[in-house]
Amino acid sequence: MNAFLENQFGLAGKRALVTGAARGIGRAIAEALCAAGAEVCIHFNKSEGEAKKLVAQLESQGGRVFAVGGDLTDSKQADTLIAKIESRWNGLDILVNNAGDLVQRSKVEAFSDDLLDRVVKLNFHSAVYVTRRAIPLLRRGIDPSIINLSSVAAHNGGSNGATIYAATKAAIHTYTRGLAKELAPAIRVNAISPGVALTDFHRTHTTPEALETIAGNTPLKRLGTAEDHGAAVVFLCGKGASFITGEVIEINGGLWLA
Repeated sequence: MNAFLENQFGLAGKRALVTGAARGIGRAIAEALCAAGAEVCIHFNKSEGEAKKLVAQLESQGGRVFAVGGDLTDSKQADTLIAKIESRWNGLDILVNNAGDLVQRSKVEAFSDDLLDRVVKLNFHSAVYVTRRAIPLLRRGIDPSIINLSSVAAHNGGSNGATIYAATKAAIHTYTRGLAKELAPAIRVNAISPGVALTDFHRTHTTPEALETIAGNTPLKRLGTAEDHGAAVVFLCGKGASFITGEVIEINGGLWLA
């Protein structure tokens, strides 16, 4: 990497936390941050085995990485996660709030109180819990940046049975913009908004037939991949994006335009 690229896009010396990083888009983001030179904390909840494999893989490639578990729908466990990071680092430069899931498809009329609580806590509360505890550590970071994960569902209301999930992602949009104003100029806050990426998320919640239809309706004529998202996060966290805050970057192959 030449001096210009290293200066604008390199992340050497940066310390990053990626929540829900053992699989899917979170994993690809962790890989990209590590490749750009950052030391990365891989957060996981139920995917401890995958997290350990990712740590081993990145270490074998010369990366600096470690894993920490915790259920981020519990504010106390979110606090514990940041406390563990604080015991290792004296500052945090990058926070990626990636943890989230549809949980299950359900019409609103059949949405139980328990399911509502799980979906909202996983997709919205977790980002708030982690961020509020991490802010003091981020203030001690170098050009600190927060990246939240949204979804194209925030714009179109989601597909069948995903209304509540879509609403939580719309909340992430508003949260990102409000937080960007609240934390400026010390901490930049942006979001990326995936479309339909072929990850375990859609392998679980979307039929092959529906995925084929979505790919055909996408202007770039394919589904996204987890790897499509890592470079955008690296860019947003680097010096080259130092005047960007409060933005939501759409990564959907033009699906939103279709």
